[in-house]
Amino acid sequence: MNGLERRIVLDASAVLEWILGGSARALVDKLLPVAVIPSSGLAEVLYIARLRGHGIASSELAGALMTMGAAVEPVITQDAIRAADLIAASKSASSPAGSLSLGDGLCIAVAERLELPITGGDLYWETLDLRVRVLSFR
Repeated sequence: MNGLERRIVLDASAVLEWILGGSARALVDKLLPVAVIPSSGLAEVLYIARLRGHGIASSELAGALMTMGAAVEPVITQDAIRAADLIAASKSASSPAGSLSLGDGLCIAVAERLELPITGGDLYWETLDLRVRVLSFR
């Protein structure tokens, strides 16, 4: 770890912006040294990057994120329980804006446990009653 205080949790969509050269790449580049990526989000990032044709091996890509300063946070039992509650509530709300995926629920739960704001690309999150602030990168 780089010794900097962790200040934000990155959703997989934010990390993919950086990897795949999206329009928010420069912003995510600045966040990586103080960012936390949930381990579930890292798996999602590595898998989707490969699906989208990114040619670097998963281990090398994960290493590049760590070199940039990102920290990976394990998902714990408490996170799984909170994620399940968040996902169930989002599915029962029947919102036209959508519902949470498993990855989204786990990312939010980790951010809440760490008491850090979260950034992702899903504007739907801003409509939810969360314990942390949501910052869109788009």
